[in-house]
Amino acid sequence: MKRVTTTLKLKFLDLNAVKAEMFNQTVCATTELANELLRISPKERKALTTAKVVTPLKSALSNQVIRVLKGKAGQRVKHFKVFWPEVNNQNWKLHKVGSTYSVSFPTIQGDKRVPLEVSSSYYAERLERILAEQDCERGTLKLMKLRGCWYAVVSITWEVPEVKSTERLGVDRGQNRLAVAATRWGRAVFFGGGEVAYRRRRFQKRRAQLQQAGKYRALKRLERKEARWMRAVNHTVSRRIVRFANAVNADVWMEDLSGIRQSRQSQKARSDAGKSRHTWSYYDLEWKVAYKLEMAGRTLHKRPAAYTSKTDHRTGLIGKRSGHLFTGQDGYCCDADWNAAILLRKTRSVMNIAQWDGFSCPLSLKEAVSVMGTVGSGDGVFGNPLNSMNPSQLQAVGS
Repeated sequence: MKRVTTTLKLKFLDLNAVKAEMFNQTVCATTELANELLRISPKERKALTTAKVVTPLKSALSNQVIRVLKGKAGQRVKHFKVFWPEVNNQNWKLHKVGSTYSVSFPTIQGDKRVPLEVSSSYYAERLERILAEQDCERGTLKLMKLRGCWYAVVSITWEVPEVKSTERLGVDRGQNRLAVAATRWGRAVFFGGGEVAYRRRRFQKRRAQLQQAGKYRALKRLERKEARWMRAVNHTVSRRIVRFANAVNADVWMEDLSGIRQSRQSQKARSDAGKSRHTWSYYDLEWKVAYKLEMAGRTLHKRPAAYTSKTDHRTGLIGKRSGHLFTGQDGYCCDADWNAAILLRKTRSVMNIAQWDGFSCPLSLKEAVSVMGTVGSGDGVFGNPLNSMNPSQLQAVGS
């Protein structure tokens, strides 16, 4: 059984002005307390208790502020613009009357019970798990205001049965195509990146106009809007990849793109938001695929990225890539991203990212040499791969 932790963002139902103002006062009080504690030395802060601080907050709230600032947050932050109120799992409760869910938690005016807006079966199913207390553990509850609406943000942990996968699904990520997922039979799903590149350039042009006009607040709003839009795109792509993996009963294999932004790129490409790797949200997509797979009882595996798009999935020989086209040593042609995705999911004899399973590929290989036949000798290691946590043992790789 896998233990999976997720967050539920629950909007309050028909929140009136009185409760909204009470929430505002609670946020102001927690922010003020947090900033006061930051002015105390870390050593003194570690000895603090709720009895030693002066605040209108209830002990459940003030104690959580102290607990947070005793940790890493207290070392990293110098000043909080907003510190959202938070309580641990013992200080909030979930209720259900009829078909209406509500949550009670401490505020600056004492414990309050507020109804929740639950419009989807996804949230209803998880709330029912919390009420039943079956294979589900409650985490903290945080009160937050997002784009003018108040939410109760709740973390929960539950057990998900592991699924025994019989296949491997290779997923190649890129900029021209956000992702290509392929099975060993060649069945593939393509996610084009043309629309994303176009909108990235539109956002870039608008940012330049706002910056030139000195409208910095509008610039911040635009940046947040772009980030929300890209997260929504990645949610859609990751959901479809996981759906595809479930349909073919497969785990997912991706190339490891750690350090890809430090790889060489021309100044012209860097200045273009549609091509720059600094605007490419590959990690966000990977993270979303990983946690969605966990919720489905499956696993995400990562493999070295070197030559995945230039290696023939049939023979293991390095060929040539020109745009979307891959050409093998024998003249065989196919889609380069499809070829890479198939290689990512292979073991030793079939299509490309999981074929690299169990070894690291040296960058000194010649084009006419079989990459698959070279590993296990020289710089490659078969069976026990190089330690990815030791940068001195690895070389920077790129697909």
